[in-house]
Amino acid sequence: MQPIDTRLFSGIFLVTMCCLLLWQCNDYDSAEMVKVHFSPSNEIFNNPDRGFYRYTGGGPGSEPLDANALREIYDDGFTLIGWRNYMEEFRESDLTEAYLNQLEADFQAMRDAGVKAVIRFSYSRRIGDPDASLERVHRHMDQLRPVLERNYDVIAFTEAGFIGAWGEWHASTHDLTSAENMMAVLEKYMDVLPERFVLVRYPQSKMAAFSSLEPISDENAFDGSYKSRTGHHNDCFLASLTDVGTYSEGRFDYSFFDGVRDTLDTEWVKNYVSRETRYVPIGGETCNPRPEAGDRFHCPTALEEMEWLRYTYLNWNYSRQTLDTWEEQGCMPEVQRRMGYRLALLNGSFSQTTVPGGTFRFQLEIRNEGFAPPYNPRNLQVVLRNVNQPDRIVKVDLPDDPRYWLGGETIRLQHELGIPDDIPDGEYEVLLNLPDPNESIRN
Repeated sequence: MQPIDTRLFSGIFLVTMCCLLLWQCNDYDSAEMVKVHFSPSNEIFNNPDRGFYRYTGGGPGSEPLDANALREIYDDGFTLIGWRNYMEEFRESDLTEAYLNQLEADFQAMRDAGVKAVIRFSYSRRIGDPDASLERVHRHMDQLRPVLERNYDVIAFTEAGFIGAWGEWHASTHDLTSAENMMAVLEKYMDVLPERFVLVRYPQSKMAAFSSLEPISDENAFDGSYKSRTGHHNDCFLASLTDVGTYSEGRFDYSFFDGVRDTLDTEWVKNYVSRETRYVPIGGETCNPRPEAGDRFHCPTALEEMEWLRYTYLNWNYSRQTLDTWEEQGCMPEVQRRMGYRLALLNGSFSQTTVPGGTFRFQLEIRNEGFAPPYNPRNLQVVLRNVNQPDRIVKVDLPDDPRYWLGGETIRLQHELGIPDDIPDGEYEVLLNLPDPNESIRN
């Protein structure tokens, strides 16, 4: 996986060091602080876990993913692939060893190419086609468990799938859209998939499954609970006034909504989603605009809604009618830059020199110019790199959690790093790094 490109700061300072420890010194040196102002770039560059994805098919009988082809996708500016696995032939049988081995190989191809997947498993390609029974879904999840546990490092997000047409949680032939069955699918999927969000197609599905109209609170954000790990995907973004039923309660005939149906209009549900996406991702795809959409899919509304709802990813391949409109109207570069997170350095103050046993101090302002925070866990490090010996690199972990860096907000970091007394003299660049926590791709 490529390192995050944050247009890292490179203020050079004179220092006496070989390794750096995160500890507080009792006697701080009085070295002068140097102030630096940074000018953010408008370049469109690759960052993981965000942006447009390129669609790739999957499932038994499909062509295996090829690492070279995936590298070409990365070189074209995409760090995500949309990987949909259709499993029609397993509706009434176990997954085969051959299919599980193919999944394993496909995940390795992603890892070799430096991309991650937005994945979805499903049994039906159209309304009217059957899905599988709840028992069969659970059995398949048990079979998938070891593969997902070994390879979740290259899964950015997973769409809930499994239920109904296209795995979109409607038109189930096995009553899987009841509140009880939806919850059974969600809980089981999160039990077999480590550390990743599971995104449901309709906000009302989450409300019904958890019997709650309350969005995730500050208190339970990222606490590992089922509710805190359930996000949203919208597969008809901007295509009608309700995004073709995404925000309409008409298809949700659950007793849970009795007495509150009149309050669940489109605006109310969008506000619910906006509050949720402070802590869970939303993505999906556009679809061909319906006549009632008017100019809803044009640039002004698209940018407004992506910012309000904090969009992190979208399908590059569909619907081209909408995406071509963004190209023609000129907002596509802004969408590409801002989808997900985009961290811009603003100002910094740094110790210009330090001495053995002294302290390196810094203050830094970062603005997230993207629509959303980086939802998946990431470490935060200060990196010191020797100017004359670039292979001499020292990394110090910081306690800050980038998942709380919301789009449009300015983040202020302030730390004092203790310097031991056995560090060689030299000039060092000061860098900021946000590596993936998984050793397999952190470099």
